Amino acid sequence: MQTVRKKWWRVISITVIVTLLIIVTWLGRPEFKAEQMEYGVTFSAPNAEWVVGNWKEAYEATLVDLGVKRLRLSAYWNIIEPADGKFDFSGLDYQMDRAAEEGAQVILSIGRKLPRWPECHTPDWAVGWPEEQQQARVMKMLVIVIERYQEHPALRMWQLENEPLLDFGGCPPEDRRFLAEEERLVRTLDDQHPILITDSGELNWWLDAAKYGDILGTTMYRTVHSTRTNRLFSYDYIFPSWLYRAKARLVNLVEGKDIIISELQGEPWGSGAYIYLSEQERGESFSLDRFIELQKFAERTQLNEAYWWGVEYWYWEKVKNNNPAYWNFAKTLF
Repeated sequence: MQTVRKKWWRVISITVIVTLLIIVTWLGRPEFKAEQMEYGVTFSAPNAEWVVGNWKEAYEATLVDLGVKRLRLSAYWNIIEPADGKFDFSGLDYQMDRAAEEGAQVILSIGRKLPRWPECHTPDWAVGWPEEQQQARVMKMLVIVIERYQEHPALRMWQLENEPLLDFGGCPPEDRRFLAEEERLVRTLDDQHPILITDSGELNWWLDAAKYGDILGTTMYRTVHSTRTNRLFSYDYIFPSWLYRAKARLVNLVEGKDIIISELQGEPWGSGAYIYLSEQERGESFSLDRFIELQKFAERTQLNEAYWWGVEYWYWEKVKNNNPAYWNFAKTLF
């Protein structure tokens, strides 16, 4: 009897696996590229200030010269609250107001873990605090940020934290209870704007992250430096475009969520910051040919919205290295 049961369980298991493979294959079946991909960029003022020396100059070039109409900006905690209880929104106000003037829409990232390394942008005055105390202050900060920008004409949606279910970026371990509390707070304060939750396109399967928010954003990186092996690692052969499409359709089927590409690799990911890498080293993980291929790859996923990660790099190459090739190609995308 036990042997029969084992055989039946084996048959059932094989049937389930085969069925899932068939479903995933159908979900990810090869098709044509997206009918119309809408491109935007993630712009980080502190990163632009670091690599170029004048973030406003880089931002103006992004808005006016490139003509970007979709932006992902960040309310970095350490910048907007540089001293305990003392807020400074001058930089973020400028970014939001100029976006509105140029007719651009903004995804505003809020919380503690936000785009650009190190991802936990905790102010110096709160760094040594216990986690519970930091979380309480994050909630207070969220109230102030949301109430300030929820009526702003440039605001399209909120991004709550950055890849909150991925232990990466020098942050405390994931805390789903706290993420749920943050989401409830955002919805209580503003029920007019959707919430974007982001996840790794290469390291997670999205179903957990898709339980939160209204829209799911995925990363899309193709060549990165591995700290474990100290070598470049390519996702080209293990993550084809149809796999992203299959995962997106599965999430849509299970959770009813739309998916966008929230981070599309548009800069080198080498052994160190790109400003310290040689031209050859930069080109090993990101080149103009790679840029062009990444655009085609993204469109083959059939997702219809993508935010490039690297506009500061394109501008740096142009003004610091007299290499406008990346910038000029980017002009064709917006």
